[in-house]
Amino acid sequence: MRPSFMRWFNWPENGHSEMRMEKDRFVIYLDVKHFSPDELSVNLSDEFITVHAKHEDRQDDHGFVSREFLRKYRLPSGVLGADITSNLSSDGVLTITAPRPCLGPDRNIPISFEDGSQKQKM
Repeated sequence: MRPSFMRWFNWPENGHSEMRMEKDRFVIYLDVKHFSPDELSVNLSDEFITVHAKHEDRQDDHGFVSREFLRKYRLPSGVLGADITSNLSSDGVLTITAPRPCLGPDRNIPISFEDGSQKQKM
């Protein structure tokens, strides 16, 4: 089990997010601790991931509060939108993951050149 993501970062309580491009995936971390799973939606349209969250009036220490936000993230080129997953942790972090295609093993590429009389390969 991973350490609490919220302890890694000193996020303000305003729905902060972080995007990371890793070797094999694109990841979005979004603080949604004020929302339950049924108050969240994640959609893919064209090249954008859209996260919508909304809850009606709730009582807190200062009275009543309602919250709503809509965030859009453009998928970087080379990221596979068909295989996007999302996960909501117990500490209120929504993690959206999109894989990047494997590029295959490294290989040498021959260089061809002409020396005036014939074409040669190195």
